[in-house]
Amino acid sequence: MSRKNETKEAIIEAALYLFQIKGYHATSVRDISNRAGVNSATISYYFKNKNGLLEYCFTSFLEEYLQLIENHLETIQSCDPAACLKSLVKEILLFQRKNYLAAKFVYSEISFDSSLNREILSTYWTKEKFYLQALMETGIQKGVFRSMSLPIFILQLKGLMSAPLLHAQYSMEVLYQFPQEEYFTMKYLEELYEFIDRNIIDAPKEFPLVLAGEEVVL
Repeated sequence: MSRKNETKEAIIEAALYLFQIKGYHATSVRDISNRAGVNSATISYYFKNKNGLLEYCFTSFLEEYLQLIENHLETIQSCDPAACLKSLVKEILLFQRKNYLAAKFVYSEISFDSSLNREILSTYWTKEKFYLQALMETGIQKGVFRSMSLPIFILQLKGLMSAPLLHAQYSMEVLYQFPQEEYFTMKYLEELYEFIDRNIIDAPKEFPLVLAGEEVVL
C-alpha cells in the first residue's frame, strides 16, 4: 500500500473508531487528526470536511458490499441456488469481519432518520434487495426453494447477518462472544446454514464448510 493510501486508511479507521466511541456530532476533525497522526489539512485534502469523510465511510463500504453480491449473481443461472445462497452468506460474514469497524458503524447508523440515510436506503439497500430477490426467485423457479414471502425472508436473513454487529457490546459483555473473531464467524455461519435449510430449502442438501482446515458437512 502506498503512503498516500496508508494515510487515507489511517484517517478512515480513526474516524470510524471515534464515531462509535463518541458519536459523529461529538467527534471533531481535530480528534480524528490526532488519532490518525495527521494534521487537519490532510483530512480536508482527502475528504473536504467531516461530512465528506462520513459519506466516504458509508459509500466505500456499501459499494464493495454490493459488488460482492453482484459477483455471486453472475453465476446464479449455472449453479445450484442453495449453494450460491450459502456461499454468498459466508462471503458477507467474512466481509463484515474483515471490515468490522465500518460494518458495525454503518449498520448502527443506518437506523437513524437522516437525509444521508434516506439516500442510502433508496440506492444501496434497494439494489441489495433487488439482488437478493433475484437470487431467491431463481431458486423458487428451479424448485430448490419453497414458495415464501420474499420480503419477510430477506428481512429475516439481513437481521441474522447483521445481529452480531448491531448487538456487539451485548455479545461481548453478556454472552462472551466476540463477533470480530474468526471462530465466532464460522460457528455463527453454521447456524445460518441451518436456518436456510430449515426455512427455505425443500430438500436440504449437504454443503461444505471449512473450519480450522477441516471439512465439516452441514
